[in-house]
Amino acid sequence: MIPIDDCKLLISCCNHKGGLYLVHFKQQQPEIKRILNVGCTGITKYGSSFVVISNSHGIFILDENLKVIMNKALSTELDLHGVAIDNDKAYIIETKTNSIGIYNLKNNLERIDEIRFSPENDDVCHVNDLHIANDKLYVSMFSYPPRKNSLSFANKTYRGVILEYSLQERKVVKICHDKLLQPHSVLHYDNKMFYCVSGEFLVKRNEEDIFKCLGYTRGLAVRNQTMFIGQSESRHIPVLLKKHTNILLDCGIY
Repeated sequence: MIPIDDCKLLISCCNHKGGLYLVHFKQQQPEIKRILNVGCTGITKYGSSFVVISNSHGIFILDENLKVIMNKALSTELDLHGVAIDNDKAYIIETKTNSIGIYNLKNNLERIDEIRFSPENDDVCHVNDLHIANDKLYVSMFSYPPRKNSLSFANKTYRGVILEYSLQERKVVKICHDKLLQPHSVLHYDNKMFYCVSGEFLVKRNEEDIFKCLGYTRGLAVRNQTMFIGQSESRHIPVLLKKHTNILLDCGIY
């Protein structure tokens, strides 16, 4: 086993056994504790606190001891996914409406603005995750430019992208990577972009494949040169694939 320094991971999980989990590595052995007993789809650090997203329960703010200090319910129709923080604002993916909702963390989590990638009020892009660096948003989505009725999860459609959006200019600057199958989990580290191509069970660094597993890659974190990679069972991998191959579509952390 690769040595892992003593560290703590916060892991958001949804659907079966959904919740917010704390995994504490001590002398190579993980101790697991459930912090929130509701399905969670995103988490990010905010000062000494944490912002956690739940499609069923909205926005949670947890203090440094992981105690809930605020909770704001949002419509369960939004299909909330990832979250990132910039200048006391939470940028929250609202997949159902192809949007990123912007919420004021200093004013009772009021929704103050939005970024939309399509005027449709139905999921035509499947926006799912984001990362903020140097006044730029880096956003993963399954289909761009949006095309009505183009999302077909039962078939392989390589229309996913990682795009760059300028917060100052309020516009899409460029497509960083395209022709991807169900990308997620954008992360910048060591001046390189890392992201999951979930439909191919991959993690990429820029254009290079650096990891492939036997399940749906989703969730990335780096600490002290160690990368932690999440694997989940996908809602969108065809049932026939699960029944007629030996692919292990279970959940865990590499």
